[in-house]
Amino acid sequence: MPGVITLIKDDHKTLESVFKKLEKAEPGAIPGLLQQVAELLIPHSKAEEQVVYPAIKTTVPDEGSDVDDGLAEHHHVEHTLQQLLDADPEAPGVDGLIAAMIGEVRHHVEEEEQQILPAFAKSASNQQLSDLGDRFTAAKEQALAAMRSGT
Repeated sequence: MPGVITLIKDDHKTLESVFKKLEKAEPGAIPGLLQQVAELLIPHSKAEEQVVYPAIKTTVPDEGSDVDDGLAEHHHVEHTLQQLLDADPEAPGVDGLIAAMIGEVRHHVEEEEQQILPAFAKSASNQQLSDLGDRFTAAKEQALAAMRSGT
């Protein structure tokens, strides 16, 4: 099983590929792409919040405020995503809301990949990263199952 940092970065890459499609999408394709974003992003965020962020705060206390910022960004992006899922894709302002959401996620990913995760990688053991990878994957699967069942 890959370490948690590899798993997080892989999720970021997958999400970015959907964002690129979403940025070019015709209105009819937007709801399906937004659903893909939701099924990638929400379980990823929940797993980070449950498993990864507490470990980072314990292992690298100096990253605590950045982790708290990341948590706030997760909640804001999820709120924006829900607005988009509920909106008519051809409604005025939807394209701007999509661009804002994508921009916020890209900013969040950059902070994680440039600051938080490298600091964590330096301080955590390989065993800890591997164990967190297992727990992160399990938490994502559980969150996705809960989403799909509506619980």
